[in-house]
Amino acid sequence: MSMGLTAQQIAAAMAVTDRTVRLRSNRENWAFELHPGRGGQIKHFIVSELPDDVKTAIAANIKKQAPIEVKAKAYASKTLAKAKLEQAISQSRKAEAVAALAGMHGNAKERAETTLTILKAAELFAKQTAQLKTAAWHSFCDQYNQRALDLPEPVYQLKPSLGFSTLQRWASEYQKNGITALAGKYGKNKGNGLIDSSPAVHSFCLAMIREYPHIKGDTLYEAINTEFAGEYTIPAPATCRAWLRRWKEENQELFMSLCDPSGWQNKRMVAFGNKAFSVIRINQLWEFDSTPADVMLKDGRYSIVGVIDVFTRRVKCVLRPTSNAAAISLLIRETILDWGLPEVARTDNGSDYTSAHISSVWDALGIEHDVTNPYSGWEKPFIERFFRTFSHGIAELCQGYIGHSVADRQKINARLTFEQRLLERRKKGEDKIALNVDLTAEQFEAFINQWVNDHYHHAKHGTLGCSPFEQFVNHQQQIRRLDDQHVLDILLAPVPGNKGFRTVTKSDGISVEGGNYVHAELGAYIGERVYCRWNPKDIGKIYVFHAIKHHFICEAVNPEISGNGLELQEIALQARNIQRQQQRERRAEFKKAAKQHQVGDIAHRILNAKTEQNGNLAAMPKRSEQAVTNLTQAAQAAIAASNKTEQAYTEQQLSEFEKRRKELEALEQKAPTPVFSSDAHKARYLTELSFNTELPAVEKAWLHDYRRRNKVAARMLDDILNSKKATK
Repeated sequence: MSMGLTAQQIAAAMAVTDRTVRLRSNRENWAFELHPGRGGQIKHFIVSELPDDVKTAIAANIKKQAPIEVKAKAYASKTLAKAKLEQAISQSRKAEAVAALAGMHGNAKERAETTLTILKAAELFAKQTAQLKTAAWHSFCDQYNQRALDLPEPVYQLKPSLGFSTLQRWASEYQKNGITALAGKYGKNKGNGLIDSSPAVHSFCLAMIREYPHIKGDTLYEAINTEFAGEYTIPAPATCRAWLRRWKEENQELFMSLCDPSGWQNKRMVAFGNKAFSVIRINQLWEFDSTPADVMLKDGRYSIVGVIDVFTRRVKCVLRPTSNAAAISLLIRETILDWGLPEVARTDNGSDYTSAHISSVWDALGIEHDVTNPYSGWEKPFIERFFRTFSHGIAELCQGYIGHSVADRQKINARLTFEQRLLERRKKGEDKIALNVDLTAEQFEAFINQWVNDHYHHAKHGTLGCSPFEQFVNHQQQIRRLDDQHVLDILLAPVPGNKGFRTVTKSDGISVEGGNYVHAELGAYIGERVYCRWNPKDIGKIYVFHAIKHHFICEAVNPEISGNGLELQEIALQARNIQRQQQRERRAEFKKAAKQHQVGDIAHRILNAKTEQNGNLAAMPKRSEQAVTNLTQAAQAAIAASNKTEQAYTEQQLSEFEKRRKELEALEQKAPTPVFSSDAHKARYLTELSFNTELPAVEKAWLHDYRRRNKVAARMLDDILNSKKATK
C-alpha cells in the first residue's frame, strides 16, 4: 500500500490551512485513497502522486515516524502527567471546598452534607456487593427508593428518591469541585428578578428603604406601581415582600444603622483594640461626662456629672439638677483635692464643658483640654461604660427607677392596675408611673458615692484584671497635687459675664452685674483692662487679675453688700493717694528722659532729614493730554460767556423790578415775620394771613405740605378759615 497523508498533515508540512489544501486538491485532482477514521471515511492523498512543491515541503518538514514503542512511551508519559495534574487540581478544589463549607450555612450546607452521605453510602455498597460499579449503583438506587438501606431518616426526607444518572452526576461533581458542588445551584438566578434587573426600580427601592426603614412589602409594591406604572413590568406584592425580606437578611448591619443608629454604634460599630493602650500613668487621662439619672427623686430628675481616671478606673461623681459649669467646677475641685492634677481632661463639645469658665480652669491649672468630635460618645468610652454599669445595675433596684428608655418606661407604667391609671389621670402634672418616689437628691448622691467607694473601686475589673483600688495602690508614681483649697476656690470661682473681662473706670471702679467694686489698688489701673472672678463665699467681693500679665491685683469689694464696714469715701481716698503716688513716680521717669533727649524740635529735624534725603529727586515729565468731556466743554463755555459784556435790561423790565421791590418792602413793613414756637403755630399764623393777603410762594408751599402731612390739623385750619368767613 502506497504512503498517504491527510489534508491536515500536508497543511502542517506546508504551513498553510487545511482548507487551502482541500481546495487545491479538488482543483488539481490529487489522487487519494479513503480510509476509515473518526467521523467516517477520510481522504489520504498518495504522496508519490502529489505535485513536486508539495512533495518537497513534505520531505523537508515531516520527520520519519518513530518506532511504535517510542510513541507508546511518550503517550503513556503524557497521559500520566495529565492524570497527575487533574488529580492535583481535584485535590486543590476539594480542599477549597472544605474551607468553603465552613462558611456555608442553612439549606445549602444541609443539602451538601446529605448528598455526600448518600454518595459515600453508594461507594461502600459497591465494594460490599462485589459487583461492577454500574450494576451495584443501579441496585443501590432501587433499594434507596424502597427505603431498604440503613440511612438516617433526615436523608430520606431531604432526598425522597434517587436515580442512577443523579448518582453519577454527584460523583463527577464531587470529584471535580469537592463537597460544595453537592449543594446544588440553587439561587443561580439571584439578582435577575424584576427589581434587581431594573436599575431604576432597584435604586427607587433603596431610596424608599433609606427614607422609610420600616416600610412593608405591600407598601413598597404600591410605591413602585405609582412611580413606574406603564414604564416597567411591575413586580407582584409577593415578589416585593420576598425581595425586601432577602435584602434585610443580606444587609443587616446597614439596615440597623438606618433604623437604630445608637444601637448600631453599641452593637455593630468596629471597636478593635484597647482605647487605654497608650495610658500608662495615674492621672494621665481623665474623661468627663454627664448623664440624666434613671431614678426619679422628690426634687425631680437630676443629672450625674462624673469623671474617671482611665489608668486606674477610679470614679468620682456629683449630682446636680443640670449639668452646667458650676457642677463641673465642683467636681473638678473635689477630684483634684482627692486625686491630684491630671495631664489631659477629655470632654465632649457641650456648652457646659467648653464654656469660658471651664476653659479658664484648664488654662489656669495647666491641664490640656481634649474635646471630642460632636456625637462621638465612643471617643470617651470609659466614662460611658461606667454610666452604663451603674444605670443597668444597682440603679435599677432604687425606688423611683423610671427605666432607660421610653419602652422601659411604658413597661413600668403597664404595672399599674386600671384603677391606679384612672386615679393617675386625674392628678394633673404628676408623673403617671407606678413609682415610690422616696429619695431626695442628697440621699441619692450619698447612695452613688457609697456604691462607688465601697463596691465599684473594690470589684475586679475585667480589663485591668484587678480592682481600681488595687491598680492605684500597686502603681508607684509621683502625683502632681494642689492641696491649697483657697487657691482652688479662686481658680474655680465663677466668671462674670463678658468672659470676666472689665475696664477700671475712675468713677465706678469695676462694674459687675450692676454693682460697683472698688479697692485702693485699683487706683493704679484706671482705664486698664482686668480679669475678674467671683469670690464663691462672698458675693460682695471679686478677685481681680491683670488681663495681660495675669498677676493678682486685689480683692475688690462692693461696700453696699460686702458687710465688712468699709466706707466708700475712705476707699476712694486711698485709691486717689495710690494713683497720685504712681503718677508722681512715672512723671519723674518721663521728666528724666526728656532732659536726656532734646525732642522739642523733632518734627523739624525729621522734615529736614527727609528734605536732605529726597529734596534733589525729581520725576521726568510724562506724556499727557487734556481731558475733554461734555461737562468740561460746558464749563469752558460758561467762562467765555461770563467774560462777555453783560446785556442791559429794557426800561420795561427795570420798571417791573422796581415795582416788585416796593411791594416786598411794603409787605415786610406791614407784617414782620414772628418767631414761631412750633409748626402748628406757624401753620395757624399763615392760614389767618392767607385770609387777607396772598402768601409768598415759599410760605404757600410750606403750608400745603403741612396740611398734607397733618390731616387733623388741616381740618382745624379749615374751621378757622370758615369762622373768619362767617364773621366777615
